[in-house]
Amino acid sequence: MELIHNLGKKSIKKTVDNMSGVSLMLGNNGGYLWIGEKPASRYQGWFFGLENGNIVKIIDNIQADGGKAVALENNFWNVKRVWQNLAESFFLFGNDCLGYELSGVAPVQVFLDIKESYQNPEFGRHYQVERVDDLILISYKQDAEFPSPEIFLAVAGDFKNVEIKNDWVCRGYEFDRRRGSLPWDRWVFSPASMKASRLVFAVADTKEKAVRQAQTYWHNFESTKQKLRQDYGKQRIANDRDLAKYCAQNSLKALFAKKENSLGLRAGLPWFFQFWQRDEAVSLLGLSRFDKKSAMEIFWRQMVELKANDFHFKTADGVGWLFLRAAGFYQSGKFNVGEIPAIREALQNSIDFLLKNNTCHNLAHTGSGEKTWMDSLDRTGAAIEIQALRLNMYSLAADLAANKKQKEYYLQLEKNLKQNVKRLFFDGKNLCDRFDCEKSKLDLAVRPNIFLAAYVYPDLLLKKEWANAFEFALGKLWFDWGGLAMIDKTDGRFCARDTGENPTAYHNGDSWFWVNNIAAIAMARADKNRFKNYIAKIFEASKKDILWHGAIGCASEISSAQTYDPVGCFNQAWSASTFLELCAELKI
Repeated sequence: MELIHNLGKKSIKKTVDNMSGVSLMLGNNGGYLWIGEKPASRYQGWFFGLENGNIVKIIDNIQADGGKAVALENNFWNVKRVWQNLAESFFLFGNDCLGYELSGVAPVQVFLDIKESYQNPEFGRHYQVERVDDLILISYKQDAEFPSPEIFLAVAGDFKNVEIKNDWVCRGYEFDRRRGSLPWDRWVFSPASMKASRLVFAVADTKEKAVRQAQTYWHNFESTKQKLRQDYGKQRIANDRDLAKYCAQNSLKALFAKKENSLGLRAGLPWFFQFWQRDEAVSLLGLSRFDKKSAMEIFWRQMVELKANDFHFKTADGVGWLFLRAAGFYQSGKFNVGEIPAIREALQNSIDFLLKNNTCHNLAHTGSGEKTWMDSLDRTGAAIEIQALRLNMYSLAADLAANKKQKEYYLQLEKNLKQNVKRLFFDGKNLCDRFDCEKSKLDLAVRPNIFLAAYVYPDLLLKKEWANAFEFALGKLWFDWGGLAMIDKTDGRFCARDTGENPTAYHNGDSWFWVNNIAAIAMARADKNRFKNYIAKIFEASKKDILWHGAIGCASEISSAQTYDPVGCFNQAWSASTFLELCAELKI
């Protein structure tokens, strides 16, 4: 079987033993399509985005009689499943419309599972199927566990031999079973079978709108296809590194969705479809490298939210990541003179809040109710990357200061915290992960957060000291496939294999692609020659994941630590964005 990427005039392929676990994903204005050879997860199928940010599943699968699977093909503007006897092409004409095309007329079955993404009602699911003029119209109402408004799906196509079925089929989802993600068996609804070569599925909250949209898209099927194709036909790539970089850009754009009246970036698809402040902030730099307009729109939306929330966020590090991005944008000239006072005011108010509420023993302190990015763990106290984020805030405040007195104040805060952290956390080789302020005790468990600290605030240590600290950490965390474990491999809490929805391995084992990418950037800045083999292996592991694993063309969330096995969320924003940063660091 083949996995194929087609971009511009370039085609890059790979033959695999089977396509189990490999899939295709498209996103468009808040909705998404995720398909494999056959449905393996209840999160697969076609979903559309609601105005409140939630996602609703519509189609579980479309099944054509084509024989044996031959290939999965990523064309960026569409995706294709190739069988022995025919090929299926899928198009997202919009958030509310899925286009489907076969290479010839063939028997087709459609399976529906209309529900909000996280909801799994078993009873009280009512489908009504009827022929309306030249369309098939399906209405759905849920009235049991999770009452919902009525949803309408209109299907247009070159139908032949339409048979209304109203059948229920029990679907087993093997991927969900392996992840321990209940329910991994579910009844889905087959409204009709038919012969066709083209279909359009339009969803709406009224019958009239669904019918109108289906008819419009049907009459404009070919022109809509060509409009989607237009941009991708102009792209030029030379090799698989260029392709992986373009894939990362494209997968980030697939996560765009409307958030209130502005632009949002979903944390990941399929199941992290929320707009998480920290994830967005981390992703802004990578996004800005190819789409400055969208990055700045999200940045300023977050600044408005920060002010509305009294200059703090619920997470321990969200404010710090936002102002790290502010520092980078300021240094690269992305702000005009008129925007600086607003940033200065927000930064000073945020620092005041943190000094009053999140400072202990002259360290940046995380309270018991707050979470660092390792949100499955209790890291109450002073975490090393939080110190670096606070130091960056002080440094930026000094740079933006309106007068000499302000500047000296923030420089003194920076100097005191820097001295305190280096004296307390660093013994010459090990930069500790955390200090328990209540017990006045260092947490000596080795974790990769020191790479985040180096990336955020490189002035904490000298380059030689960073290199020594990295060498020590790599000896505890490194796996030769190109990834870092989340805790020392000899620690009793270390879990070598991913544990799915059970969080045992999540932050005590699993290797996170975004952290690996940042580690490579930090090592390149400290001593590119000394760490060149580590940097190269991290880059190759991330590139291989994007091109040939999970949802091909997208950056995965994690891998098991001991064995290279990309899993978790299939299109993760900060995995893609930090890969783009790594490409820039390596001048790709």
